[in-house]
Amino acid sequence: YYSQLASSGDYSKLASSGYGSKLASSGNGSQLASSGDYSKLASSGYGSQLASSGYYSQLASSGDYSKLASSGNGSQLASSGYGSQLASSGNGSQLASSGYYSQLASSGNGSQLALSGKQSVGANIGINGIAKGITGCWITLAEYDNDYKIKCVKSAMIDGKKLKENTWYKLKNKKFVKANDN
Repeated sequence: YYSQLASSGDYSKLASSGYGSKLASSGNGSQLASSGDYSKLASSGYGSQLASSGYYSQLASSGDYSKLASSGNGSQLASSGYGSQLASSGNGSQLASSGYYSQLASSGNGSQLALSGKQSVGANIGINGIAKGITGCWITLAEYDNDYKIKCVKSAMIDGKKLKENTWYKLKNKKFVKANDN
């Protein structure tokens, strides 16, 4: 419990299964993994891979082509590197990317997905999922009926006209609507 691991070398591998662990790496191609709740994983190296299965974990990467994955509820994933890939299956998770050409995916209920990098793609197919992005980004959302059966899955490009940039959207009646609109 409460372990702290750090590496500055390329191709390092760090792993933790304790609660509240903190893992950090600045080397390219590093791999960080944690299964403890409230873990924090950070990497600044290119091509790094971060994975967490604990609830409320925080994963962050600034290196290009990094891969971040979380299955814990309430987790937060953020990337600023180009071409990064972020994925979450935990309910209430938050994913954000500012790097160009990034790909984000979430299947957790009530998750939030934000794209601020050019030409990025995000899919939030969880119940009550929302997404936003900048002009030129593509978002995909799902809509469910009262029995939690899929009604519709829809994709659209944020064009600045029909879909405004930096506006949270959800699907309602098979249409993109502002998330704060009923």
